[in-house]
Amino acid sequence: MPYVRQTSHLERVHDLIASRLLNPGDDVARLASSYRRSLDDYRLDPASTTGPRILTSGELRAIQQAEEGFLRSTGQCLPRLHAMVREAGYCVILANAHGVTIDYVVDQEQRKHFKKAGLYPGSCWSEHEEGTCGIASVLLDREAITVHKTDHFRAAFTGLTCSAAPIFSPHGELIGVLDASALASPDARDSQRLVKQLVRQSATVIEDGFFLKSYSHCCIVLAHRNRHFVEVQPEMLLAIDEHGDVVAANRCARQVIAGLDTLPRPVSEVLEVRAERLFDARAGQNLLSLRLAGAGSWLHARVRAPVKTASLRSRLKSVQQAAAPDYTHEELAERTRIMQAMTQSKWRPLTAAAMLGVSRATLYRRLKHFRIVPPHKQ
Repeated sequence: MPYVRQTSHLERVHDLIASRLLNPGDDVARLASSYRRSLDDYRLDPASTTGPRILTSGELRAIQQAEEGFLRSTGQCLPRLHAMVREAGYCVILANAHGVTIDYVVDQEQRKHFKKAGLYPGSCWSEHEEGTCGIASVLLDREAITVHKTDHFRAAFTGLTCSAAPIFSPHGELIGVLDASALASPDARDSQRLVKQLVRQSATVIEDGFFLKSYSHCCIVLAHRNRHFVEVQPEMLLAIDEHGDVVAANRCARQVIAGLDTLPRPVSEVLEVRAERLFDARAGQNLLSLRLAGAGSWLHARVRAPVKTASLRSRLKSVQQAAAPDYTHEELAERTRIMQAMTQSKWRPLTAAAMLGVSRATLYRRLKHFRIVPPHKQ
């Protein structure tokens, strides 16, 4: 893969940080911040022409097994996205929350070329290892981006163009990154706008698939502001438990419907409808028209019944019964505090750790000790 001269790239990195570049692009602030971290915090060399670290097959297999639920929720999204961009020479990559490539799709005849560039399962794209790149930028900023050619920190990747978008859990935790990368592309950054949009839309589809899998034990309201799109592509998802409480909502629903930042809450406080009406709805019935509580605007929806037969209450009871004999009274009190902090922080470990006054590493150890698992991973 061709890349720019090392000395020229080194000069460009310093010029962008010093705001000396003409037409640096829309994401110049994000790139400059990443460049500074790569230079000052991680002591990386922008002139380096070595590729990314690649995990061994055993290391990759262990990570993929841990991410099995996430991988299953992607369905056919990666092949479908690749079908849309393959003619332009792209591969499609799925990375986990640590920047490790856990799945990808590429044309068979192009596989060795992409592997040589580091676009291969097991490649590691965290900022502290590779500096500025598409996956690393999304992991840190939690926003979609196109890192185009010389936007990359390392000279080794200045021939690549990478458009990446975040994938979030139902509780807002960043769980992965979807990326489309090409070995060759036009120099103009604007040429990647369409690819970036396709990646962002596909990431949302994966996100919603993960939502549906995580809350398959709940009643799911699939809604859209336009009744004609409810069946083909619902934009809002609400998970309602057996008690009639909204326990989760996807990103679009949280943006459109007020009051979903604090969950759970009774469905009657969100929609002007009784929970019993939703529970009685069947897939074969006509679409439901639902008014937003206090807003007056309408949504059109269909309802999916719970897939799993075991109730949330019985599952929770069995977990508590299994866990109780193992812990002392002090440990049970600590477990309760951790559960409360995780719930209040919407299962964001960094926020919960700050609330508890412990480090994130300590929190992870206590979560493992107490066998505390987020709802979307149960």
